[in-house]
Amino acid sequence: ITEPQRGSDATHMLTECQENSDGSLTIHGEKIYNTNAPVSKWAVVYATTEKNNWKQMAQILVNTEWEGWNCERVGVPWVPRMKLGHELFKDLKAPKEYILGPVGKGRVHLFEGLVSERIGIACEDAAQSWGAVTYAAIYANLRKQFEQPIIKFQGVGHLLTEYWSKTTNMTLALLKFCEEYDKKMEKYQGHIPAAINQAMVASSSQLKYEAAILSERCCYEMANLMGGAGVCDNTLMHDLLGVSRIQEIVGGTRQIQQYILSRALRQMFKML
Repeated sequence: ITEPQRGSDATHMLTECQENSDGSLTIHGEKIYNTNAPVSKWAVVYATTEKNNWKQMAQILVNTEWEGWNCERVGVPWVPRMKLGHELFKDLKAPKEYILGPVGKGRVHLFEGLVSERIGIACEDAAQSWGAVTYAAIYANLRKQFEQPIIKFQGVGHLLTEYWSKTTNMTLALLKFCEEYDKKMEKYQGHIPAAINQAMVASSSQLKYEAAILSERCCYEMANLMGGAGVCDNTLMHDLLGVSRIQEIVGGTRQIQQYILSRALRQMFKML
C-alpha cells in the first residue's frame, strides 16, 4: 500500500496499472515499507488506472519472480532482523487470474481488512508487553541485592505489578473485542453493516493506539528495572526494546489513529 509520497493517504496513490486487452494489468510505480517484501514469493499490490483516483484502484497478487519486480531492503536500526522492502515496478504484467480486486474494487478490499490489521498489531503489542513483564518478573525473583530478591523492594515489585496489571487489562480488552468482532462476522456472513463497522473501526484504532503506547513504556520500564541486564544486546529484552519503539508507526501512526478517533467523536456528536 505505502508509497514514498503516499503514507497514510493511501487512497490517493501514484502507482498506476494499465488495463490490457487480454484482461491483464501492467503495473508501473513505487512502494515502500512493506514487511517481508525482500524475501516473499508473493505480494499484494494496490494500483490505480489514474493517479490520485481511488475510484479506479485495483488489488493485484504479484509473484516476486515476475519480470518487472525490483525490491531492495530498507533497514531499521531498532529492528535489524526485520525485512522491509522498497519496490519498483517497471512494466510488470499481472495476468487476469491474479487480479484479486478489479479496477474500481481495490479500495473496498483495502479498507475491509483495516480492523483486523489494527487488532493484529495491538495483539502483537500485548505480546511484547507480556514478554517484557515475564522476563522482568523472572529476573526480579532470581536477582538478589542486600541478600533479598529485588522483587521485595517497592521500587521493583510495585513497578512490576503496575505493568502486569496494565498488560492483563489490555489483553482482556483485546480478547473481548475479538470475540465481538467474530460474532459480527459470523452473523453478517463477512459483510458487517457500515454503521456497525464504523464503530468497530474506532474501537480497533483505540486499542491499537493504547496497546502501542503500553508496549513502548512497558518494555522500557521493565528493561530499566533490570538494570544493566535489561539493555545488554544478548538478551530478549534488547529485542523487545527495539521492536516496541516502532509500534506506534506500524499500521498507521499515532497521529492517524488520533485523527480517526477525532472524526468518530465528531460523528457521535452529529448523532445527538
